[in-house]
Order: sequence, then C-alpha cells, then structure tokens
Amino acid sequence: MANFDYLTPAESPAQRAARKNDLFALLDQIGKELEIPPARYQEAEKRYHSVIAHLDGCPTLSRLNPHSFPQGSFALGTTVRPLHGEEYDLDFIYLLRGAHPQLYTQQQIYDFLFLRLKAHATYAGMVELKKRCVRIIYANEFHLDITPAVSNPTCPNGSIYVPDRKLKIWKPSNPEGYVNWFTPIAALVPRTKQFDKAFSEGRHLVALGTTEPVPAQDAPRGILRRAVQFMKRHRDVYRESHPRLADFAPISIIITTLAAHAYKTAVGLTEYESAFDVMNAVIELMPQFIGVSHDWQGKRVYNVPNPTIDGENFADKWQGEEYYNTFMAWHRAVQHDLLKLKDLRGRDELRKSLQLTLGGTEVTRVFSRDVQAISQARTENRLTIPAPTRIITSAAAAMTVPRNNFFGK
Repeated sequence: MANFDYLTPAESPAQRAARKNDLFALLDQIGKELEIPPARYQEAEKRYHSVIAHLDGCPTLSRLNPHSFPQGSFALGTTVRPLHGEEYDLDFIYLLRGAHPQLYTQQQIYDFLFLRLKAHATYAGMVELKKRCVRIIYANEFHLDITPAVSNPTCPNGSIYVPDRKLKIWKPSNPEGYVNWFTPIAALVPRTKQFDKAFSEGRHLVALGTTEPVPAQDAPRGILRRAVQFMKRHRDVYRESHPRLADFAPISIIITTLAAHAYKTAVGLTEYESAFDVMNAVIELMPQFIGVSHDWQGKRVYNVPNPTIDGENFADKWQGEEYYNTFMAWHRAVQHDLLKLKDLRGRDELRKSLQLTLGGTEVTRVFSRDVQAISQARTENRLTIPAPTRIITSAAAAMTVPRNNFFGK
C-alpha cells in the first residue's frame, strides 16, 4: 500500500503549541463545570453565615472567642462536583480560641456545636455528628462540614488542635497555614516559548482552534488548580471503575500537596511550549515527593508531610503496600489519559476520551455549548468563537467556514 504521509504538512512548533494550549483551554472549561456554580456558592455562603451566627449566639461558645473560616478545596479553589449527585462537601473550621485543650475533652468540644444546632428548629433535622466534624445536610445542594477546633498553645506558627473523639486525642492541624502555603505556589508563572506573532493573534486555525496563550495566573484558577481538579475527578472515575482498589485510592489532600510541590519544581525547571505541557510535568513529577523509608523491621514507610506542621503525615494510612501501589497505578493511568489527548484528532474522539476519564456530565455540557457556538458561527458565515470556548477540531485554510448541517465528525 502506498504511503501518502508526505502529503500531510508537518506540524510547526507554533501549531503544536497552539493545539496544546487549546487542549488546556478545553480542560479549563471542564474545570469550570466541576466547580460549585455561582448561585449555589452564594447560597452556601449565605447559609454558612446563618449557621455561624447561630453558633456565635450560644452563651457557652461566645465566651470561648470563636473564629470560623473555610478549609479544604473550598478555600483552595479546587472544588470538584461529586461524580454522582449534586451535593458538594464544603468544609469549615470553628475555632474556639479561648478553649485550652487541657481544660476540655474532645467530646465536650463536639457537644458544644452539636447540641447547639440540635436545639434549633431548622437545623435539628439536618445535623449529623461525624467522626471529625458536625455535618449539616442541605438535601440535593451541599453539606456544610464544620470541624470544631481549639488553640494549640505549644505552636508558634498558628496551628490548631482538632479533636479525635474515637481516639480521644487532639490532632494538630493548620488549614489556614496550608492555604497560605498553596496560594503563592499556584500564583507562580511558568516560562513559555514565544512563537510567531500571527499565531498569538489568532489569524490561523490549527488542529483545535486559534492560539490560546498560557493562562495568566491572575485569571480564574490557573494551571495548578486545574491540574488538581483534573486529577481529583480522574481519581473518582478510576476508583469507580476499579472497585477492588477503591479503599486505597489517594485522598484529595495527598493529590493537592504532591501537585503543589511538583508545580513549584516544574516552574523552575525549564521553558514550556504550552500550559498543557506544564500540567503534564506536574503529574509526572508528583511521585518524587513521596518520602520512602524503612522501619526497624525493614518495612517500607511512606510519608507525604504536611508542609505547614512538623510531624503530620498525610499518608499515615499507607500502612501496607496497597495504598502506594494503588497510587502508582492511578498515577500511570492519569498521565497516560492526559497525554493521549494530544494525539487525538476530531471532536468525537476527544469527547469520548474525556467522558471515559472524567465522567460524562460536565464533558457533555462543555461540548454541547461548543456545538451551539460553532453552529451560530456557521449560520453567520464566520468562525470566530470567543475564547476560551472555541474548540475547533480540523485544520482550515481560511477563517470563514461554509454553512452546513453536519456536525460531530
């Protein structure tokens, strides 16, 4: 059979970079879909303030100088919609700054919050006592997980104690310090190669559309946060498709911490063609930040330190090899699935691949929006689609595309 590869023009560096930046623009759109919607965010914020006002109105709690603040993905900007259903978990700390850990038991601290909420006509039927938090359930909307805490008088850097009712111990934590550690890392700007000005101005169409620059870090979310969202959602899908490994899948704080270390390293390593390449570098580097040592019996011990507290190990559950082996298996899968995207051509191939790795709902919504934009552009004999929703899949020689009624291939 004759080989006609020579008829296909080689992809220039500028075209390759533009195509990969457009891929990242697509992942950015999916990341936006995974976030808590603005209307629901505003509702959650409103109800959170109502709950805190009720707690602060308690004579016992008010004497303990309470201070509340968000923690986890809500504070970091890396929330991910649940794979099934619509309820987000939103985490907050309720710090009793006037409560000394030697004067109160772990159970007393929980009871202060739980009993106060149980006495409220509205919250009484919505509140649950969990292992490390008090949960208020707003059905089909979100959970407010409020973790009580007390001051840590032995720590000069602002860490706190959270009560473990089961073990009857105080566990050190530093959620505000973690946000303050993560945020400047996410603001770092990677060095990118500069290509022909014509591509940066969007005068050419390439494999996925016109050139998108590396997103500025003052734009919503940025590369690190989108990488964390991508991996957290991929982890959820991977866990569901590998039920035998579900209990050993990496928790979000491990993914987030390793990704932040990797991003900080990647930014200083080299110059990149695209935001997509930075994201791939982050995933590739993550295992390097898992500490591995051996105990006195020669058994391997894994460590993912909390960067803001000495001695806290986010991987403290990794007692057996199952956790580490599952992390590495998932890590190979997530990097493979990301890299595969840059070799796909055509809207349908991209959509099907992303639906398999990230779930169907958000991916379908993004592609459906894009079909509508392309349809309108064709109707008006133009194909200038506002960034970042333009996701054009076939190379073209001119900006105007004839009107037709066939989409998807």
